[in-house]
Amino acid sequence: MDNTTTQLGLMMAKNRFYFLEAGTSRPLRLLSAGALDLDVPFDFQSLADRELLSHFSGAISEMIDRFAISASAVSFCLDRRMVQLKRLKIDREFSEAEVRQQVEWELEQMLVSPRSEYHANYERVRSERDHYDHVIIAVVRKAIITYLNDIFKNTRVRLDLVDVDLLAAIRGLLLLKPQSRGLAALIDVQEELLGITLIKDQGYLTYGELKYQSSELGEENSEELATRINDEILRLMESLGDELLLKSIEEIHISAASLPTAVVHALQRLQRAAQIQILEPLSQIDHSLSMEAEQMIRENARYILPLLGLLRA
Repeated sequence: MDNTTTQLGLMMAKNRFYFLEAGTSRPLRLLSAGALDLDVPFDFQSLADRELLSHFSGAISEMIDRFAISASAVSFCLDRRMVQLKRLKIDREFSEAEVRQQVEWELEQMLVSPRSEYHANYERVRSERDHYDHVIIAVVRKAIITYLNDIFKNTRVRLDLVDVDLLAAIRGLLLLKPQSRGLAALIDVQEELLGITLIKDQGYLTYGELKYQSSELGEENSEELATRINDEILRLMESLGDELLLKSIEEIHISAASLPTAVVHALQRLQRAAQIQILEPLSQIDHSLSMEAEQMIRENARYILPLLGLLRA
């Protein structure tokens, strides 16, 4: 296949690469998917070691060859811990020049090192219901982007775009649920950790984490875990002050089927106004994947949403 007709999304999580390859035409069609183990994790400690560049480059090249990837460019998803996010409320009448000026002022307040050491980007989210807009600022150290560029310089794919998993996951959700509106919660089911993102009118609001023990996934503990999830959702809503006053969650999306049905049902009893759904990308996205690729997606569902968001971007 011509490498200009395919696109590649890639992320590193713990000691593994995950990727999706899709066509560039719309609607999106997945062509291949896979994962590859790494000897060392891609984390802050690795970023300080230039000798690991060849290891990561070699692993990407191995992945390209093993899965016969034809794309010439890649979109890469960074772990949320490598990126600072901030959300601002702004006057909806602000010009783009005024928004940029406000963003730069906020950056001067939030950064612990000189502004010159960071890449910053922002997205303006226009609200249909409120009298103001929001701006989502994403900030990453230039050293991280330089390290990524150096990794891909030694492969045959070009680094084209860098995103953060939290925001990419929202874009992935909107690919699956384009009609989603109002106030929603996205629950990212991880190993002994639940990440909860609040979304309003398709825009990022805030994020929180809830640790749990694997023993809590038993049916006898379902009510307790559901109560803790609900309490964290309410805490996140309260943290936004008057913005969500008298509001209720309308949709709850769960990224993986590994959250037991008993917990989902218990959460539904606590969030009666919300429609709760476990996301199933394979049933909602056109694809020509092998059985092996389908199985990888089912077993690693939480990584698929941000990868879909990269392809949507």
